[in-house]
Amino acid sequence: MTTLTSRPARPTALLALAAALTLAVLAVLPLPAHAHDTLIETDPSDGETLETSPEAITLTYSADILEVSPVVRIDDADGETVSEVTPTVDGPTVTAELEEPLAAGTYTVQWRVVSSDGHPIEGSFTFDVEQDTAGAAAPSDEESAAGDGGGSEASDAGGAEGSASSTASDAGGSAEDGAGGAASEDDASSEASAGEDTGSESSAMPLLLGIVGVAVVGVAIAAFFTLRKRR
Repeated sequence: MTTLTSRPARPTALLALAAALTLAVLAVLPLPAHAHDTLIETDPSDGETLETSPEAITLTYSADILEVSPVVRIDDADGETVSEVTPTVDGPTVTAELEEPLAAGTYTVQWRVVSSDGHPIEGSFTFDVEQDTAGAAAPSDEESAAGDGGGSEASDAGGAEGSASSTASDAGGSAEDGAGGAASEDDASSEASAGEDTGSESSAMPLLLGIVGVAVVGVAIAAFFTLRKRR
């Protein structure tokens, strides 16, 4: 009698080996990572030249930004920080309001936010401001020096003219005062002379009236006695 020996099926063993290898490879490979959000637009844009200072800096990203410690910092051409703002976050838009207008010059905006995947991202861009908020362009060193010199000369000339005017006014006032004083003295002398003449005439009038009165009385008495003798 013949005994049959069982053998495992070769295809089943190969399938089991392939499955084990697949699981090993999947365990070794890392899981796919989410991409960070990216900055897609800024206002002002990178390298833009503005006539006057912007009122706010606006950043737009590819996805909603997390409201976790966002920062926008503005540095001048010398690297000095002129403004550091905690911006507001509205979905993918980050807005940094400027408290004070920027003077004419070149500025670098540095920003840092937290991406929607929880990772912080940061970057920077630049823009220029041509004029101050008052509308006057920033003067160069030569223009400033020329302006200071012209202002000093004009001030000196104005001071000299003012001094000359004051001197002329003082001289005119002194002359007028002298002439006025002399005229006042002449008027006073004339009035005094007239007063003396009037006083003399006033004092002589009673004497003349007395003499005339006495003469009239004498003539009357003489006429009375003459008439009496005739009678």
